[in-house]
Amino acid sequence: MADEGHLSFFLEWLDPQSAQPKPYILHYYGDQTLELVERNTRRTFLKRIYIPAVTRKDLFIGASLSIYSRQLTVLEAANEYTRQQLQQQSTQASFVVTPRAYRALGRIVSYIEHTPGLQLLNLLMVQFSSSQLGALKTFFSSPIASLSSELLNDVSVVIEARYSTPNALEEARTQLQQLQVPVLVVEASLLSNRQLFPSPSPTTAVLEHCTLCLFRPRVVREGHVGEILEAILAAGFEISALKLFHFRMDDADEFFRVYKGIYRQYQEVLKYMCSGPCIALEVRGEDVVRQFRELCGPHDFALAKTLRPASLRARFGKTTLQNAVHCTDCPEDGVLETQFVFTSLTS
Repeated sequence: MADEGHLSFFLEWLDPQSAQPKPYILHYYGDQTLELVERNTRRTFLKRIYIPAVTRKDLFIGASLSIYSRQLTVLEAANEYTRQQLQQQSTQASFVVTPRAYRALGRIVSYIEHTPGLQLLNLLMVQFSSSQLGALKTFFSSPIASLSSELLNDVSVVIEARYSTPNALEEARTQLQQLQVPVLVVEASLLSNRQLFPSPSPTTAVLEHCTLCLFRPRVVREGHVGEILEAILAAGFEISALKLFHFRMDDADEFFRVYKGIYRQYQEVLKYMCSGPCIALEVRGEDVVRQFRELCGPHDFALAKTLRPASLRARFGKTTLQNAVHCTDCPEDGVLETQFVFTSLTS
């Protein structure tokens, strides 16, 4: 039974064989161990164990957890104590990066990642329609009419974060004001609002003259998203689509199968890519697959550090498995990989 020493959540796992959701209860303890119980039978599914990839900050409504290659979604608190803890400890805010603020996207994300008490939850590049803009205006007490034309005519990025204290959100506002670019801040979750963003939301991916970049789970978890975005934009590339997502094991296998003969730790790669959220970018530019591959550097981390110390993998990688980013290898695969992540994974 849950007590004040640990938190309990209702979870759901979609069984790929039956395509039916299976309900679980997760108990998370103060020593960072957890156990899984089958909700219907109350039988223990996973005995109490420490899983480094699941921490306290990962436990919130809507979170996706990877536990032994199973992707489980946190549905709700399983008891009143857990519900009260969630209400006391955090709430959500959304940041709308307007088209004029696009070049500052990396710095904006970095501010959110590194402001104490803020945690990046989600981000998505969007093209607002007139109906979405009308719904968006209801979240603001002051008019945003001066931005209407801008928001309708070009892409924006919606970033969601969890904040633990009002001071954390105010600190982020102060930091963003120093950039002197329009960023809208609202104390609500916009991406979960189905009037604003139906599921799945339309993609902004162009799907031509493009390459795919994936930020691997470690750099998302450790807060390097903003730095890498800034490096990509500073190198002159265009980011035309952007989203945070979670790989399921079967999707990861389908996507990376073409690299099976290249990756020496193929199964470890799949498990790692399913261990936490990834961020996908459609990147565009001249001779983009080759040029962007140069920016990323050699796949082998040691080679990247030696031969291309200024590359993304050398700067933000840790090992060959955790080498910060994936990028399309062959020019003919740029559109295919981008299409898979931005259209097939949302259908």
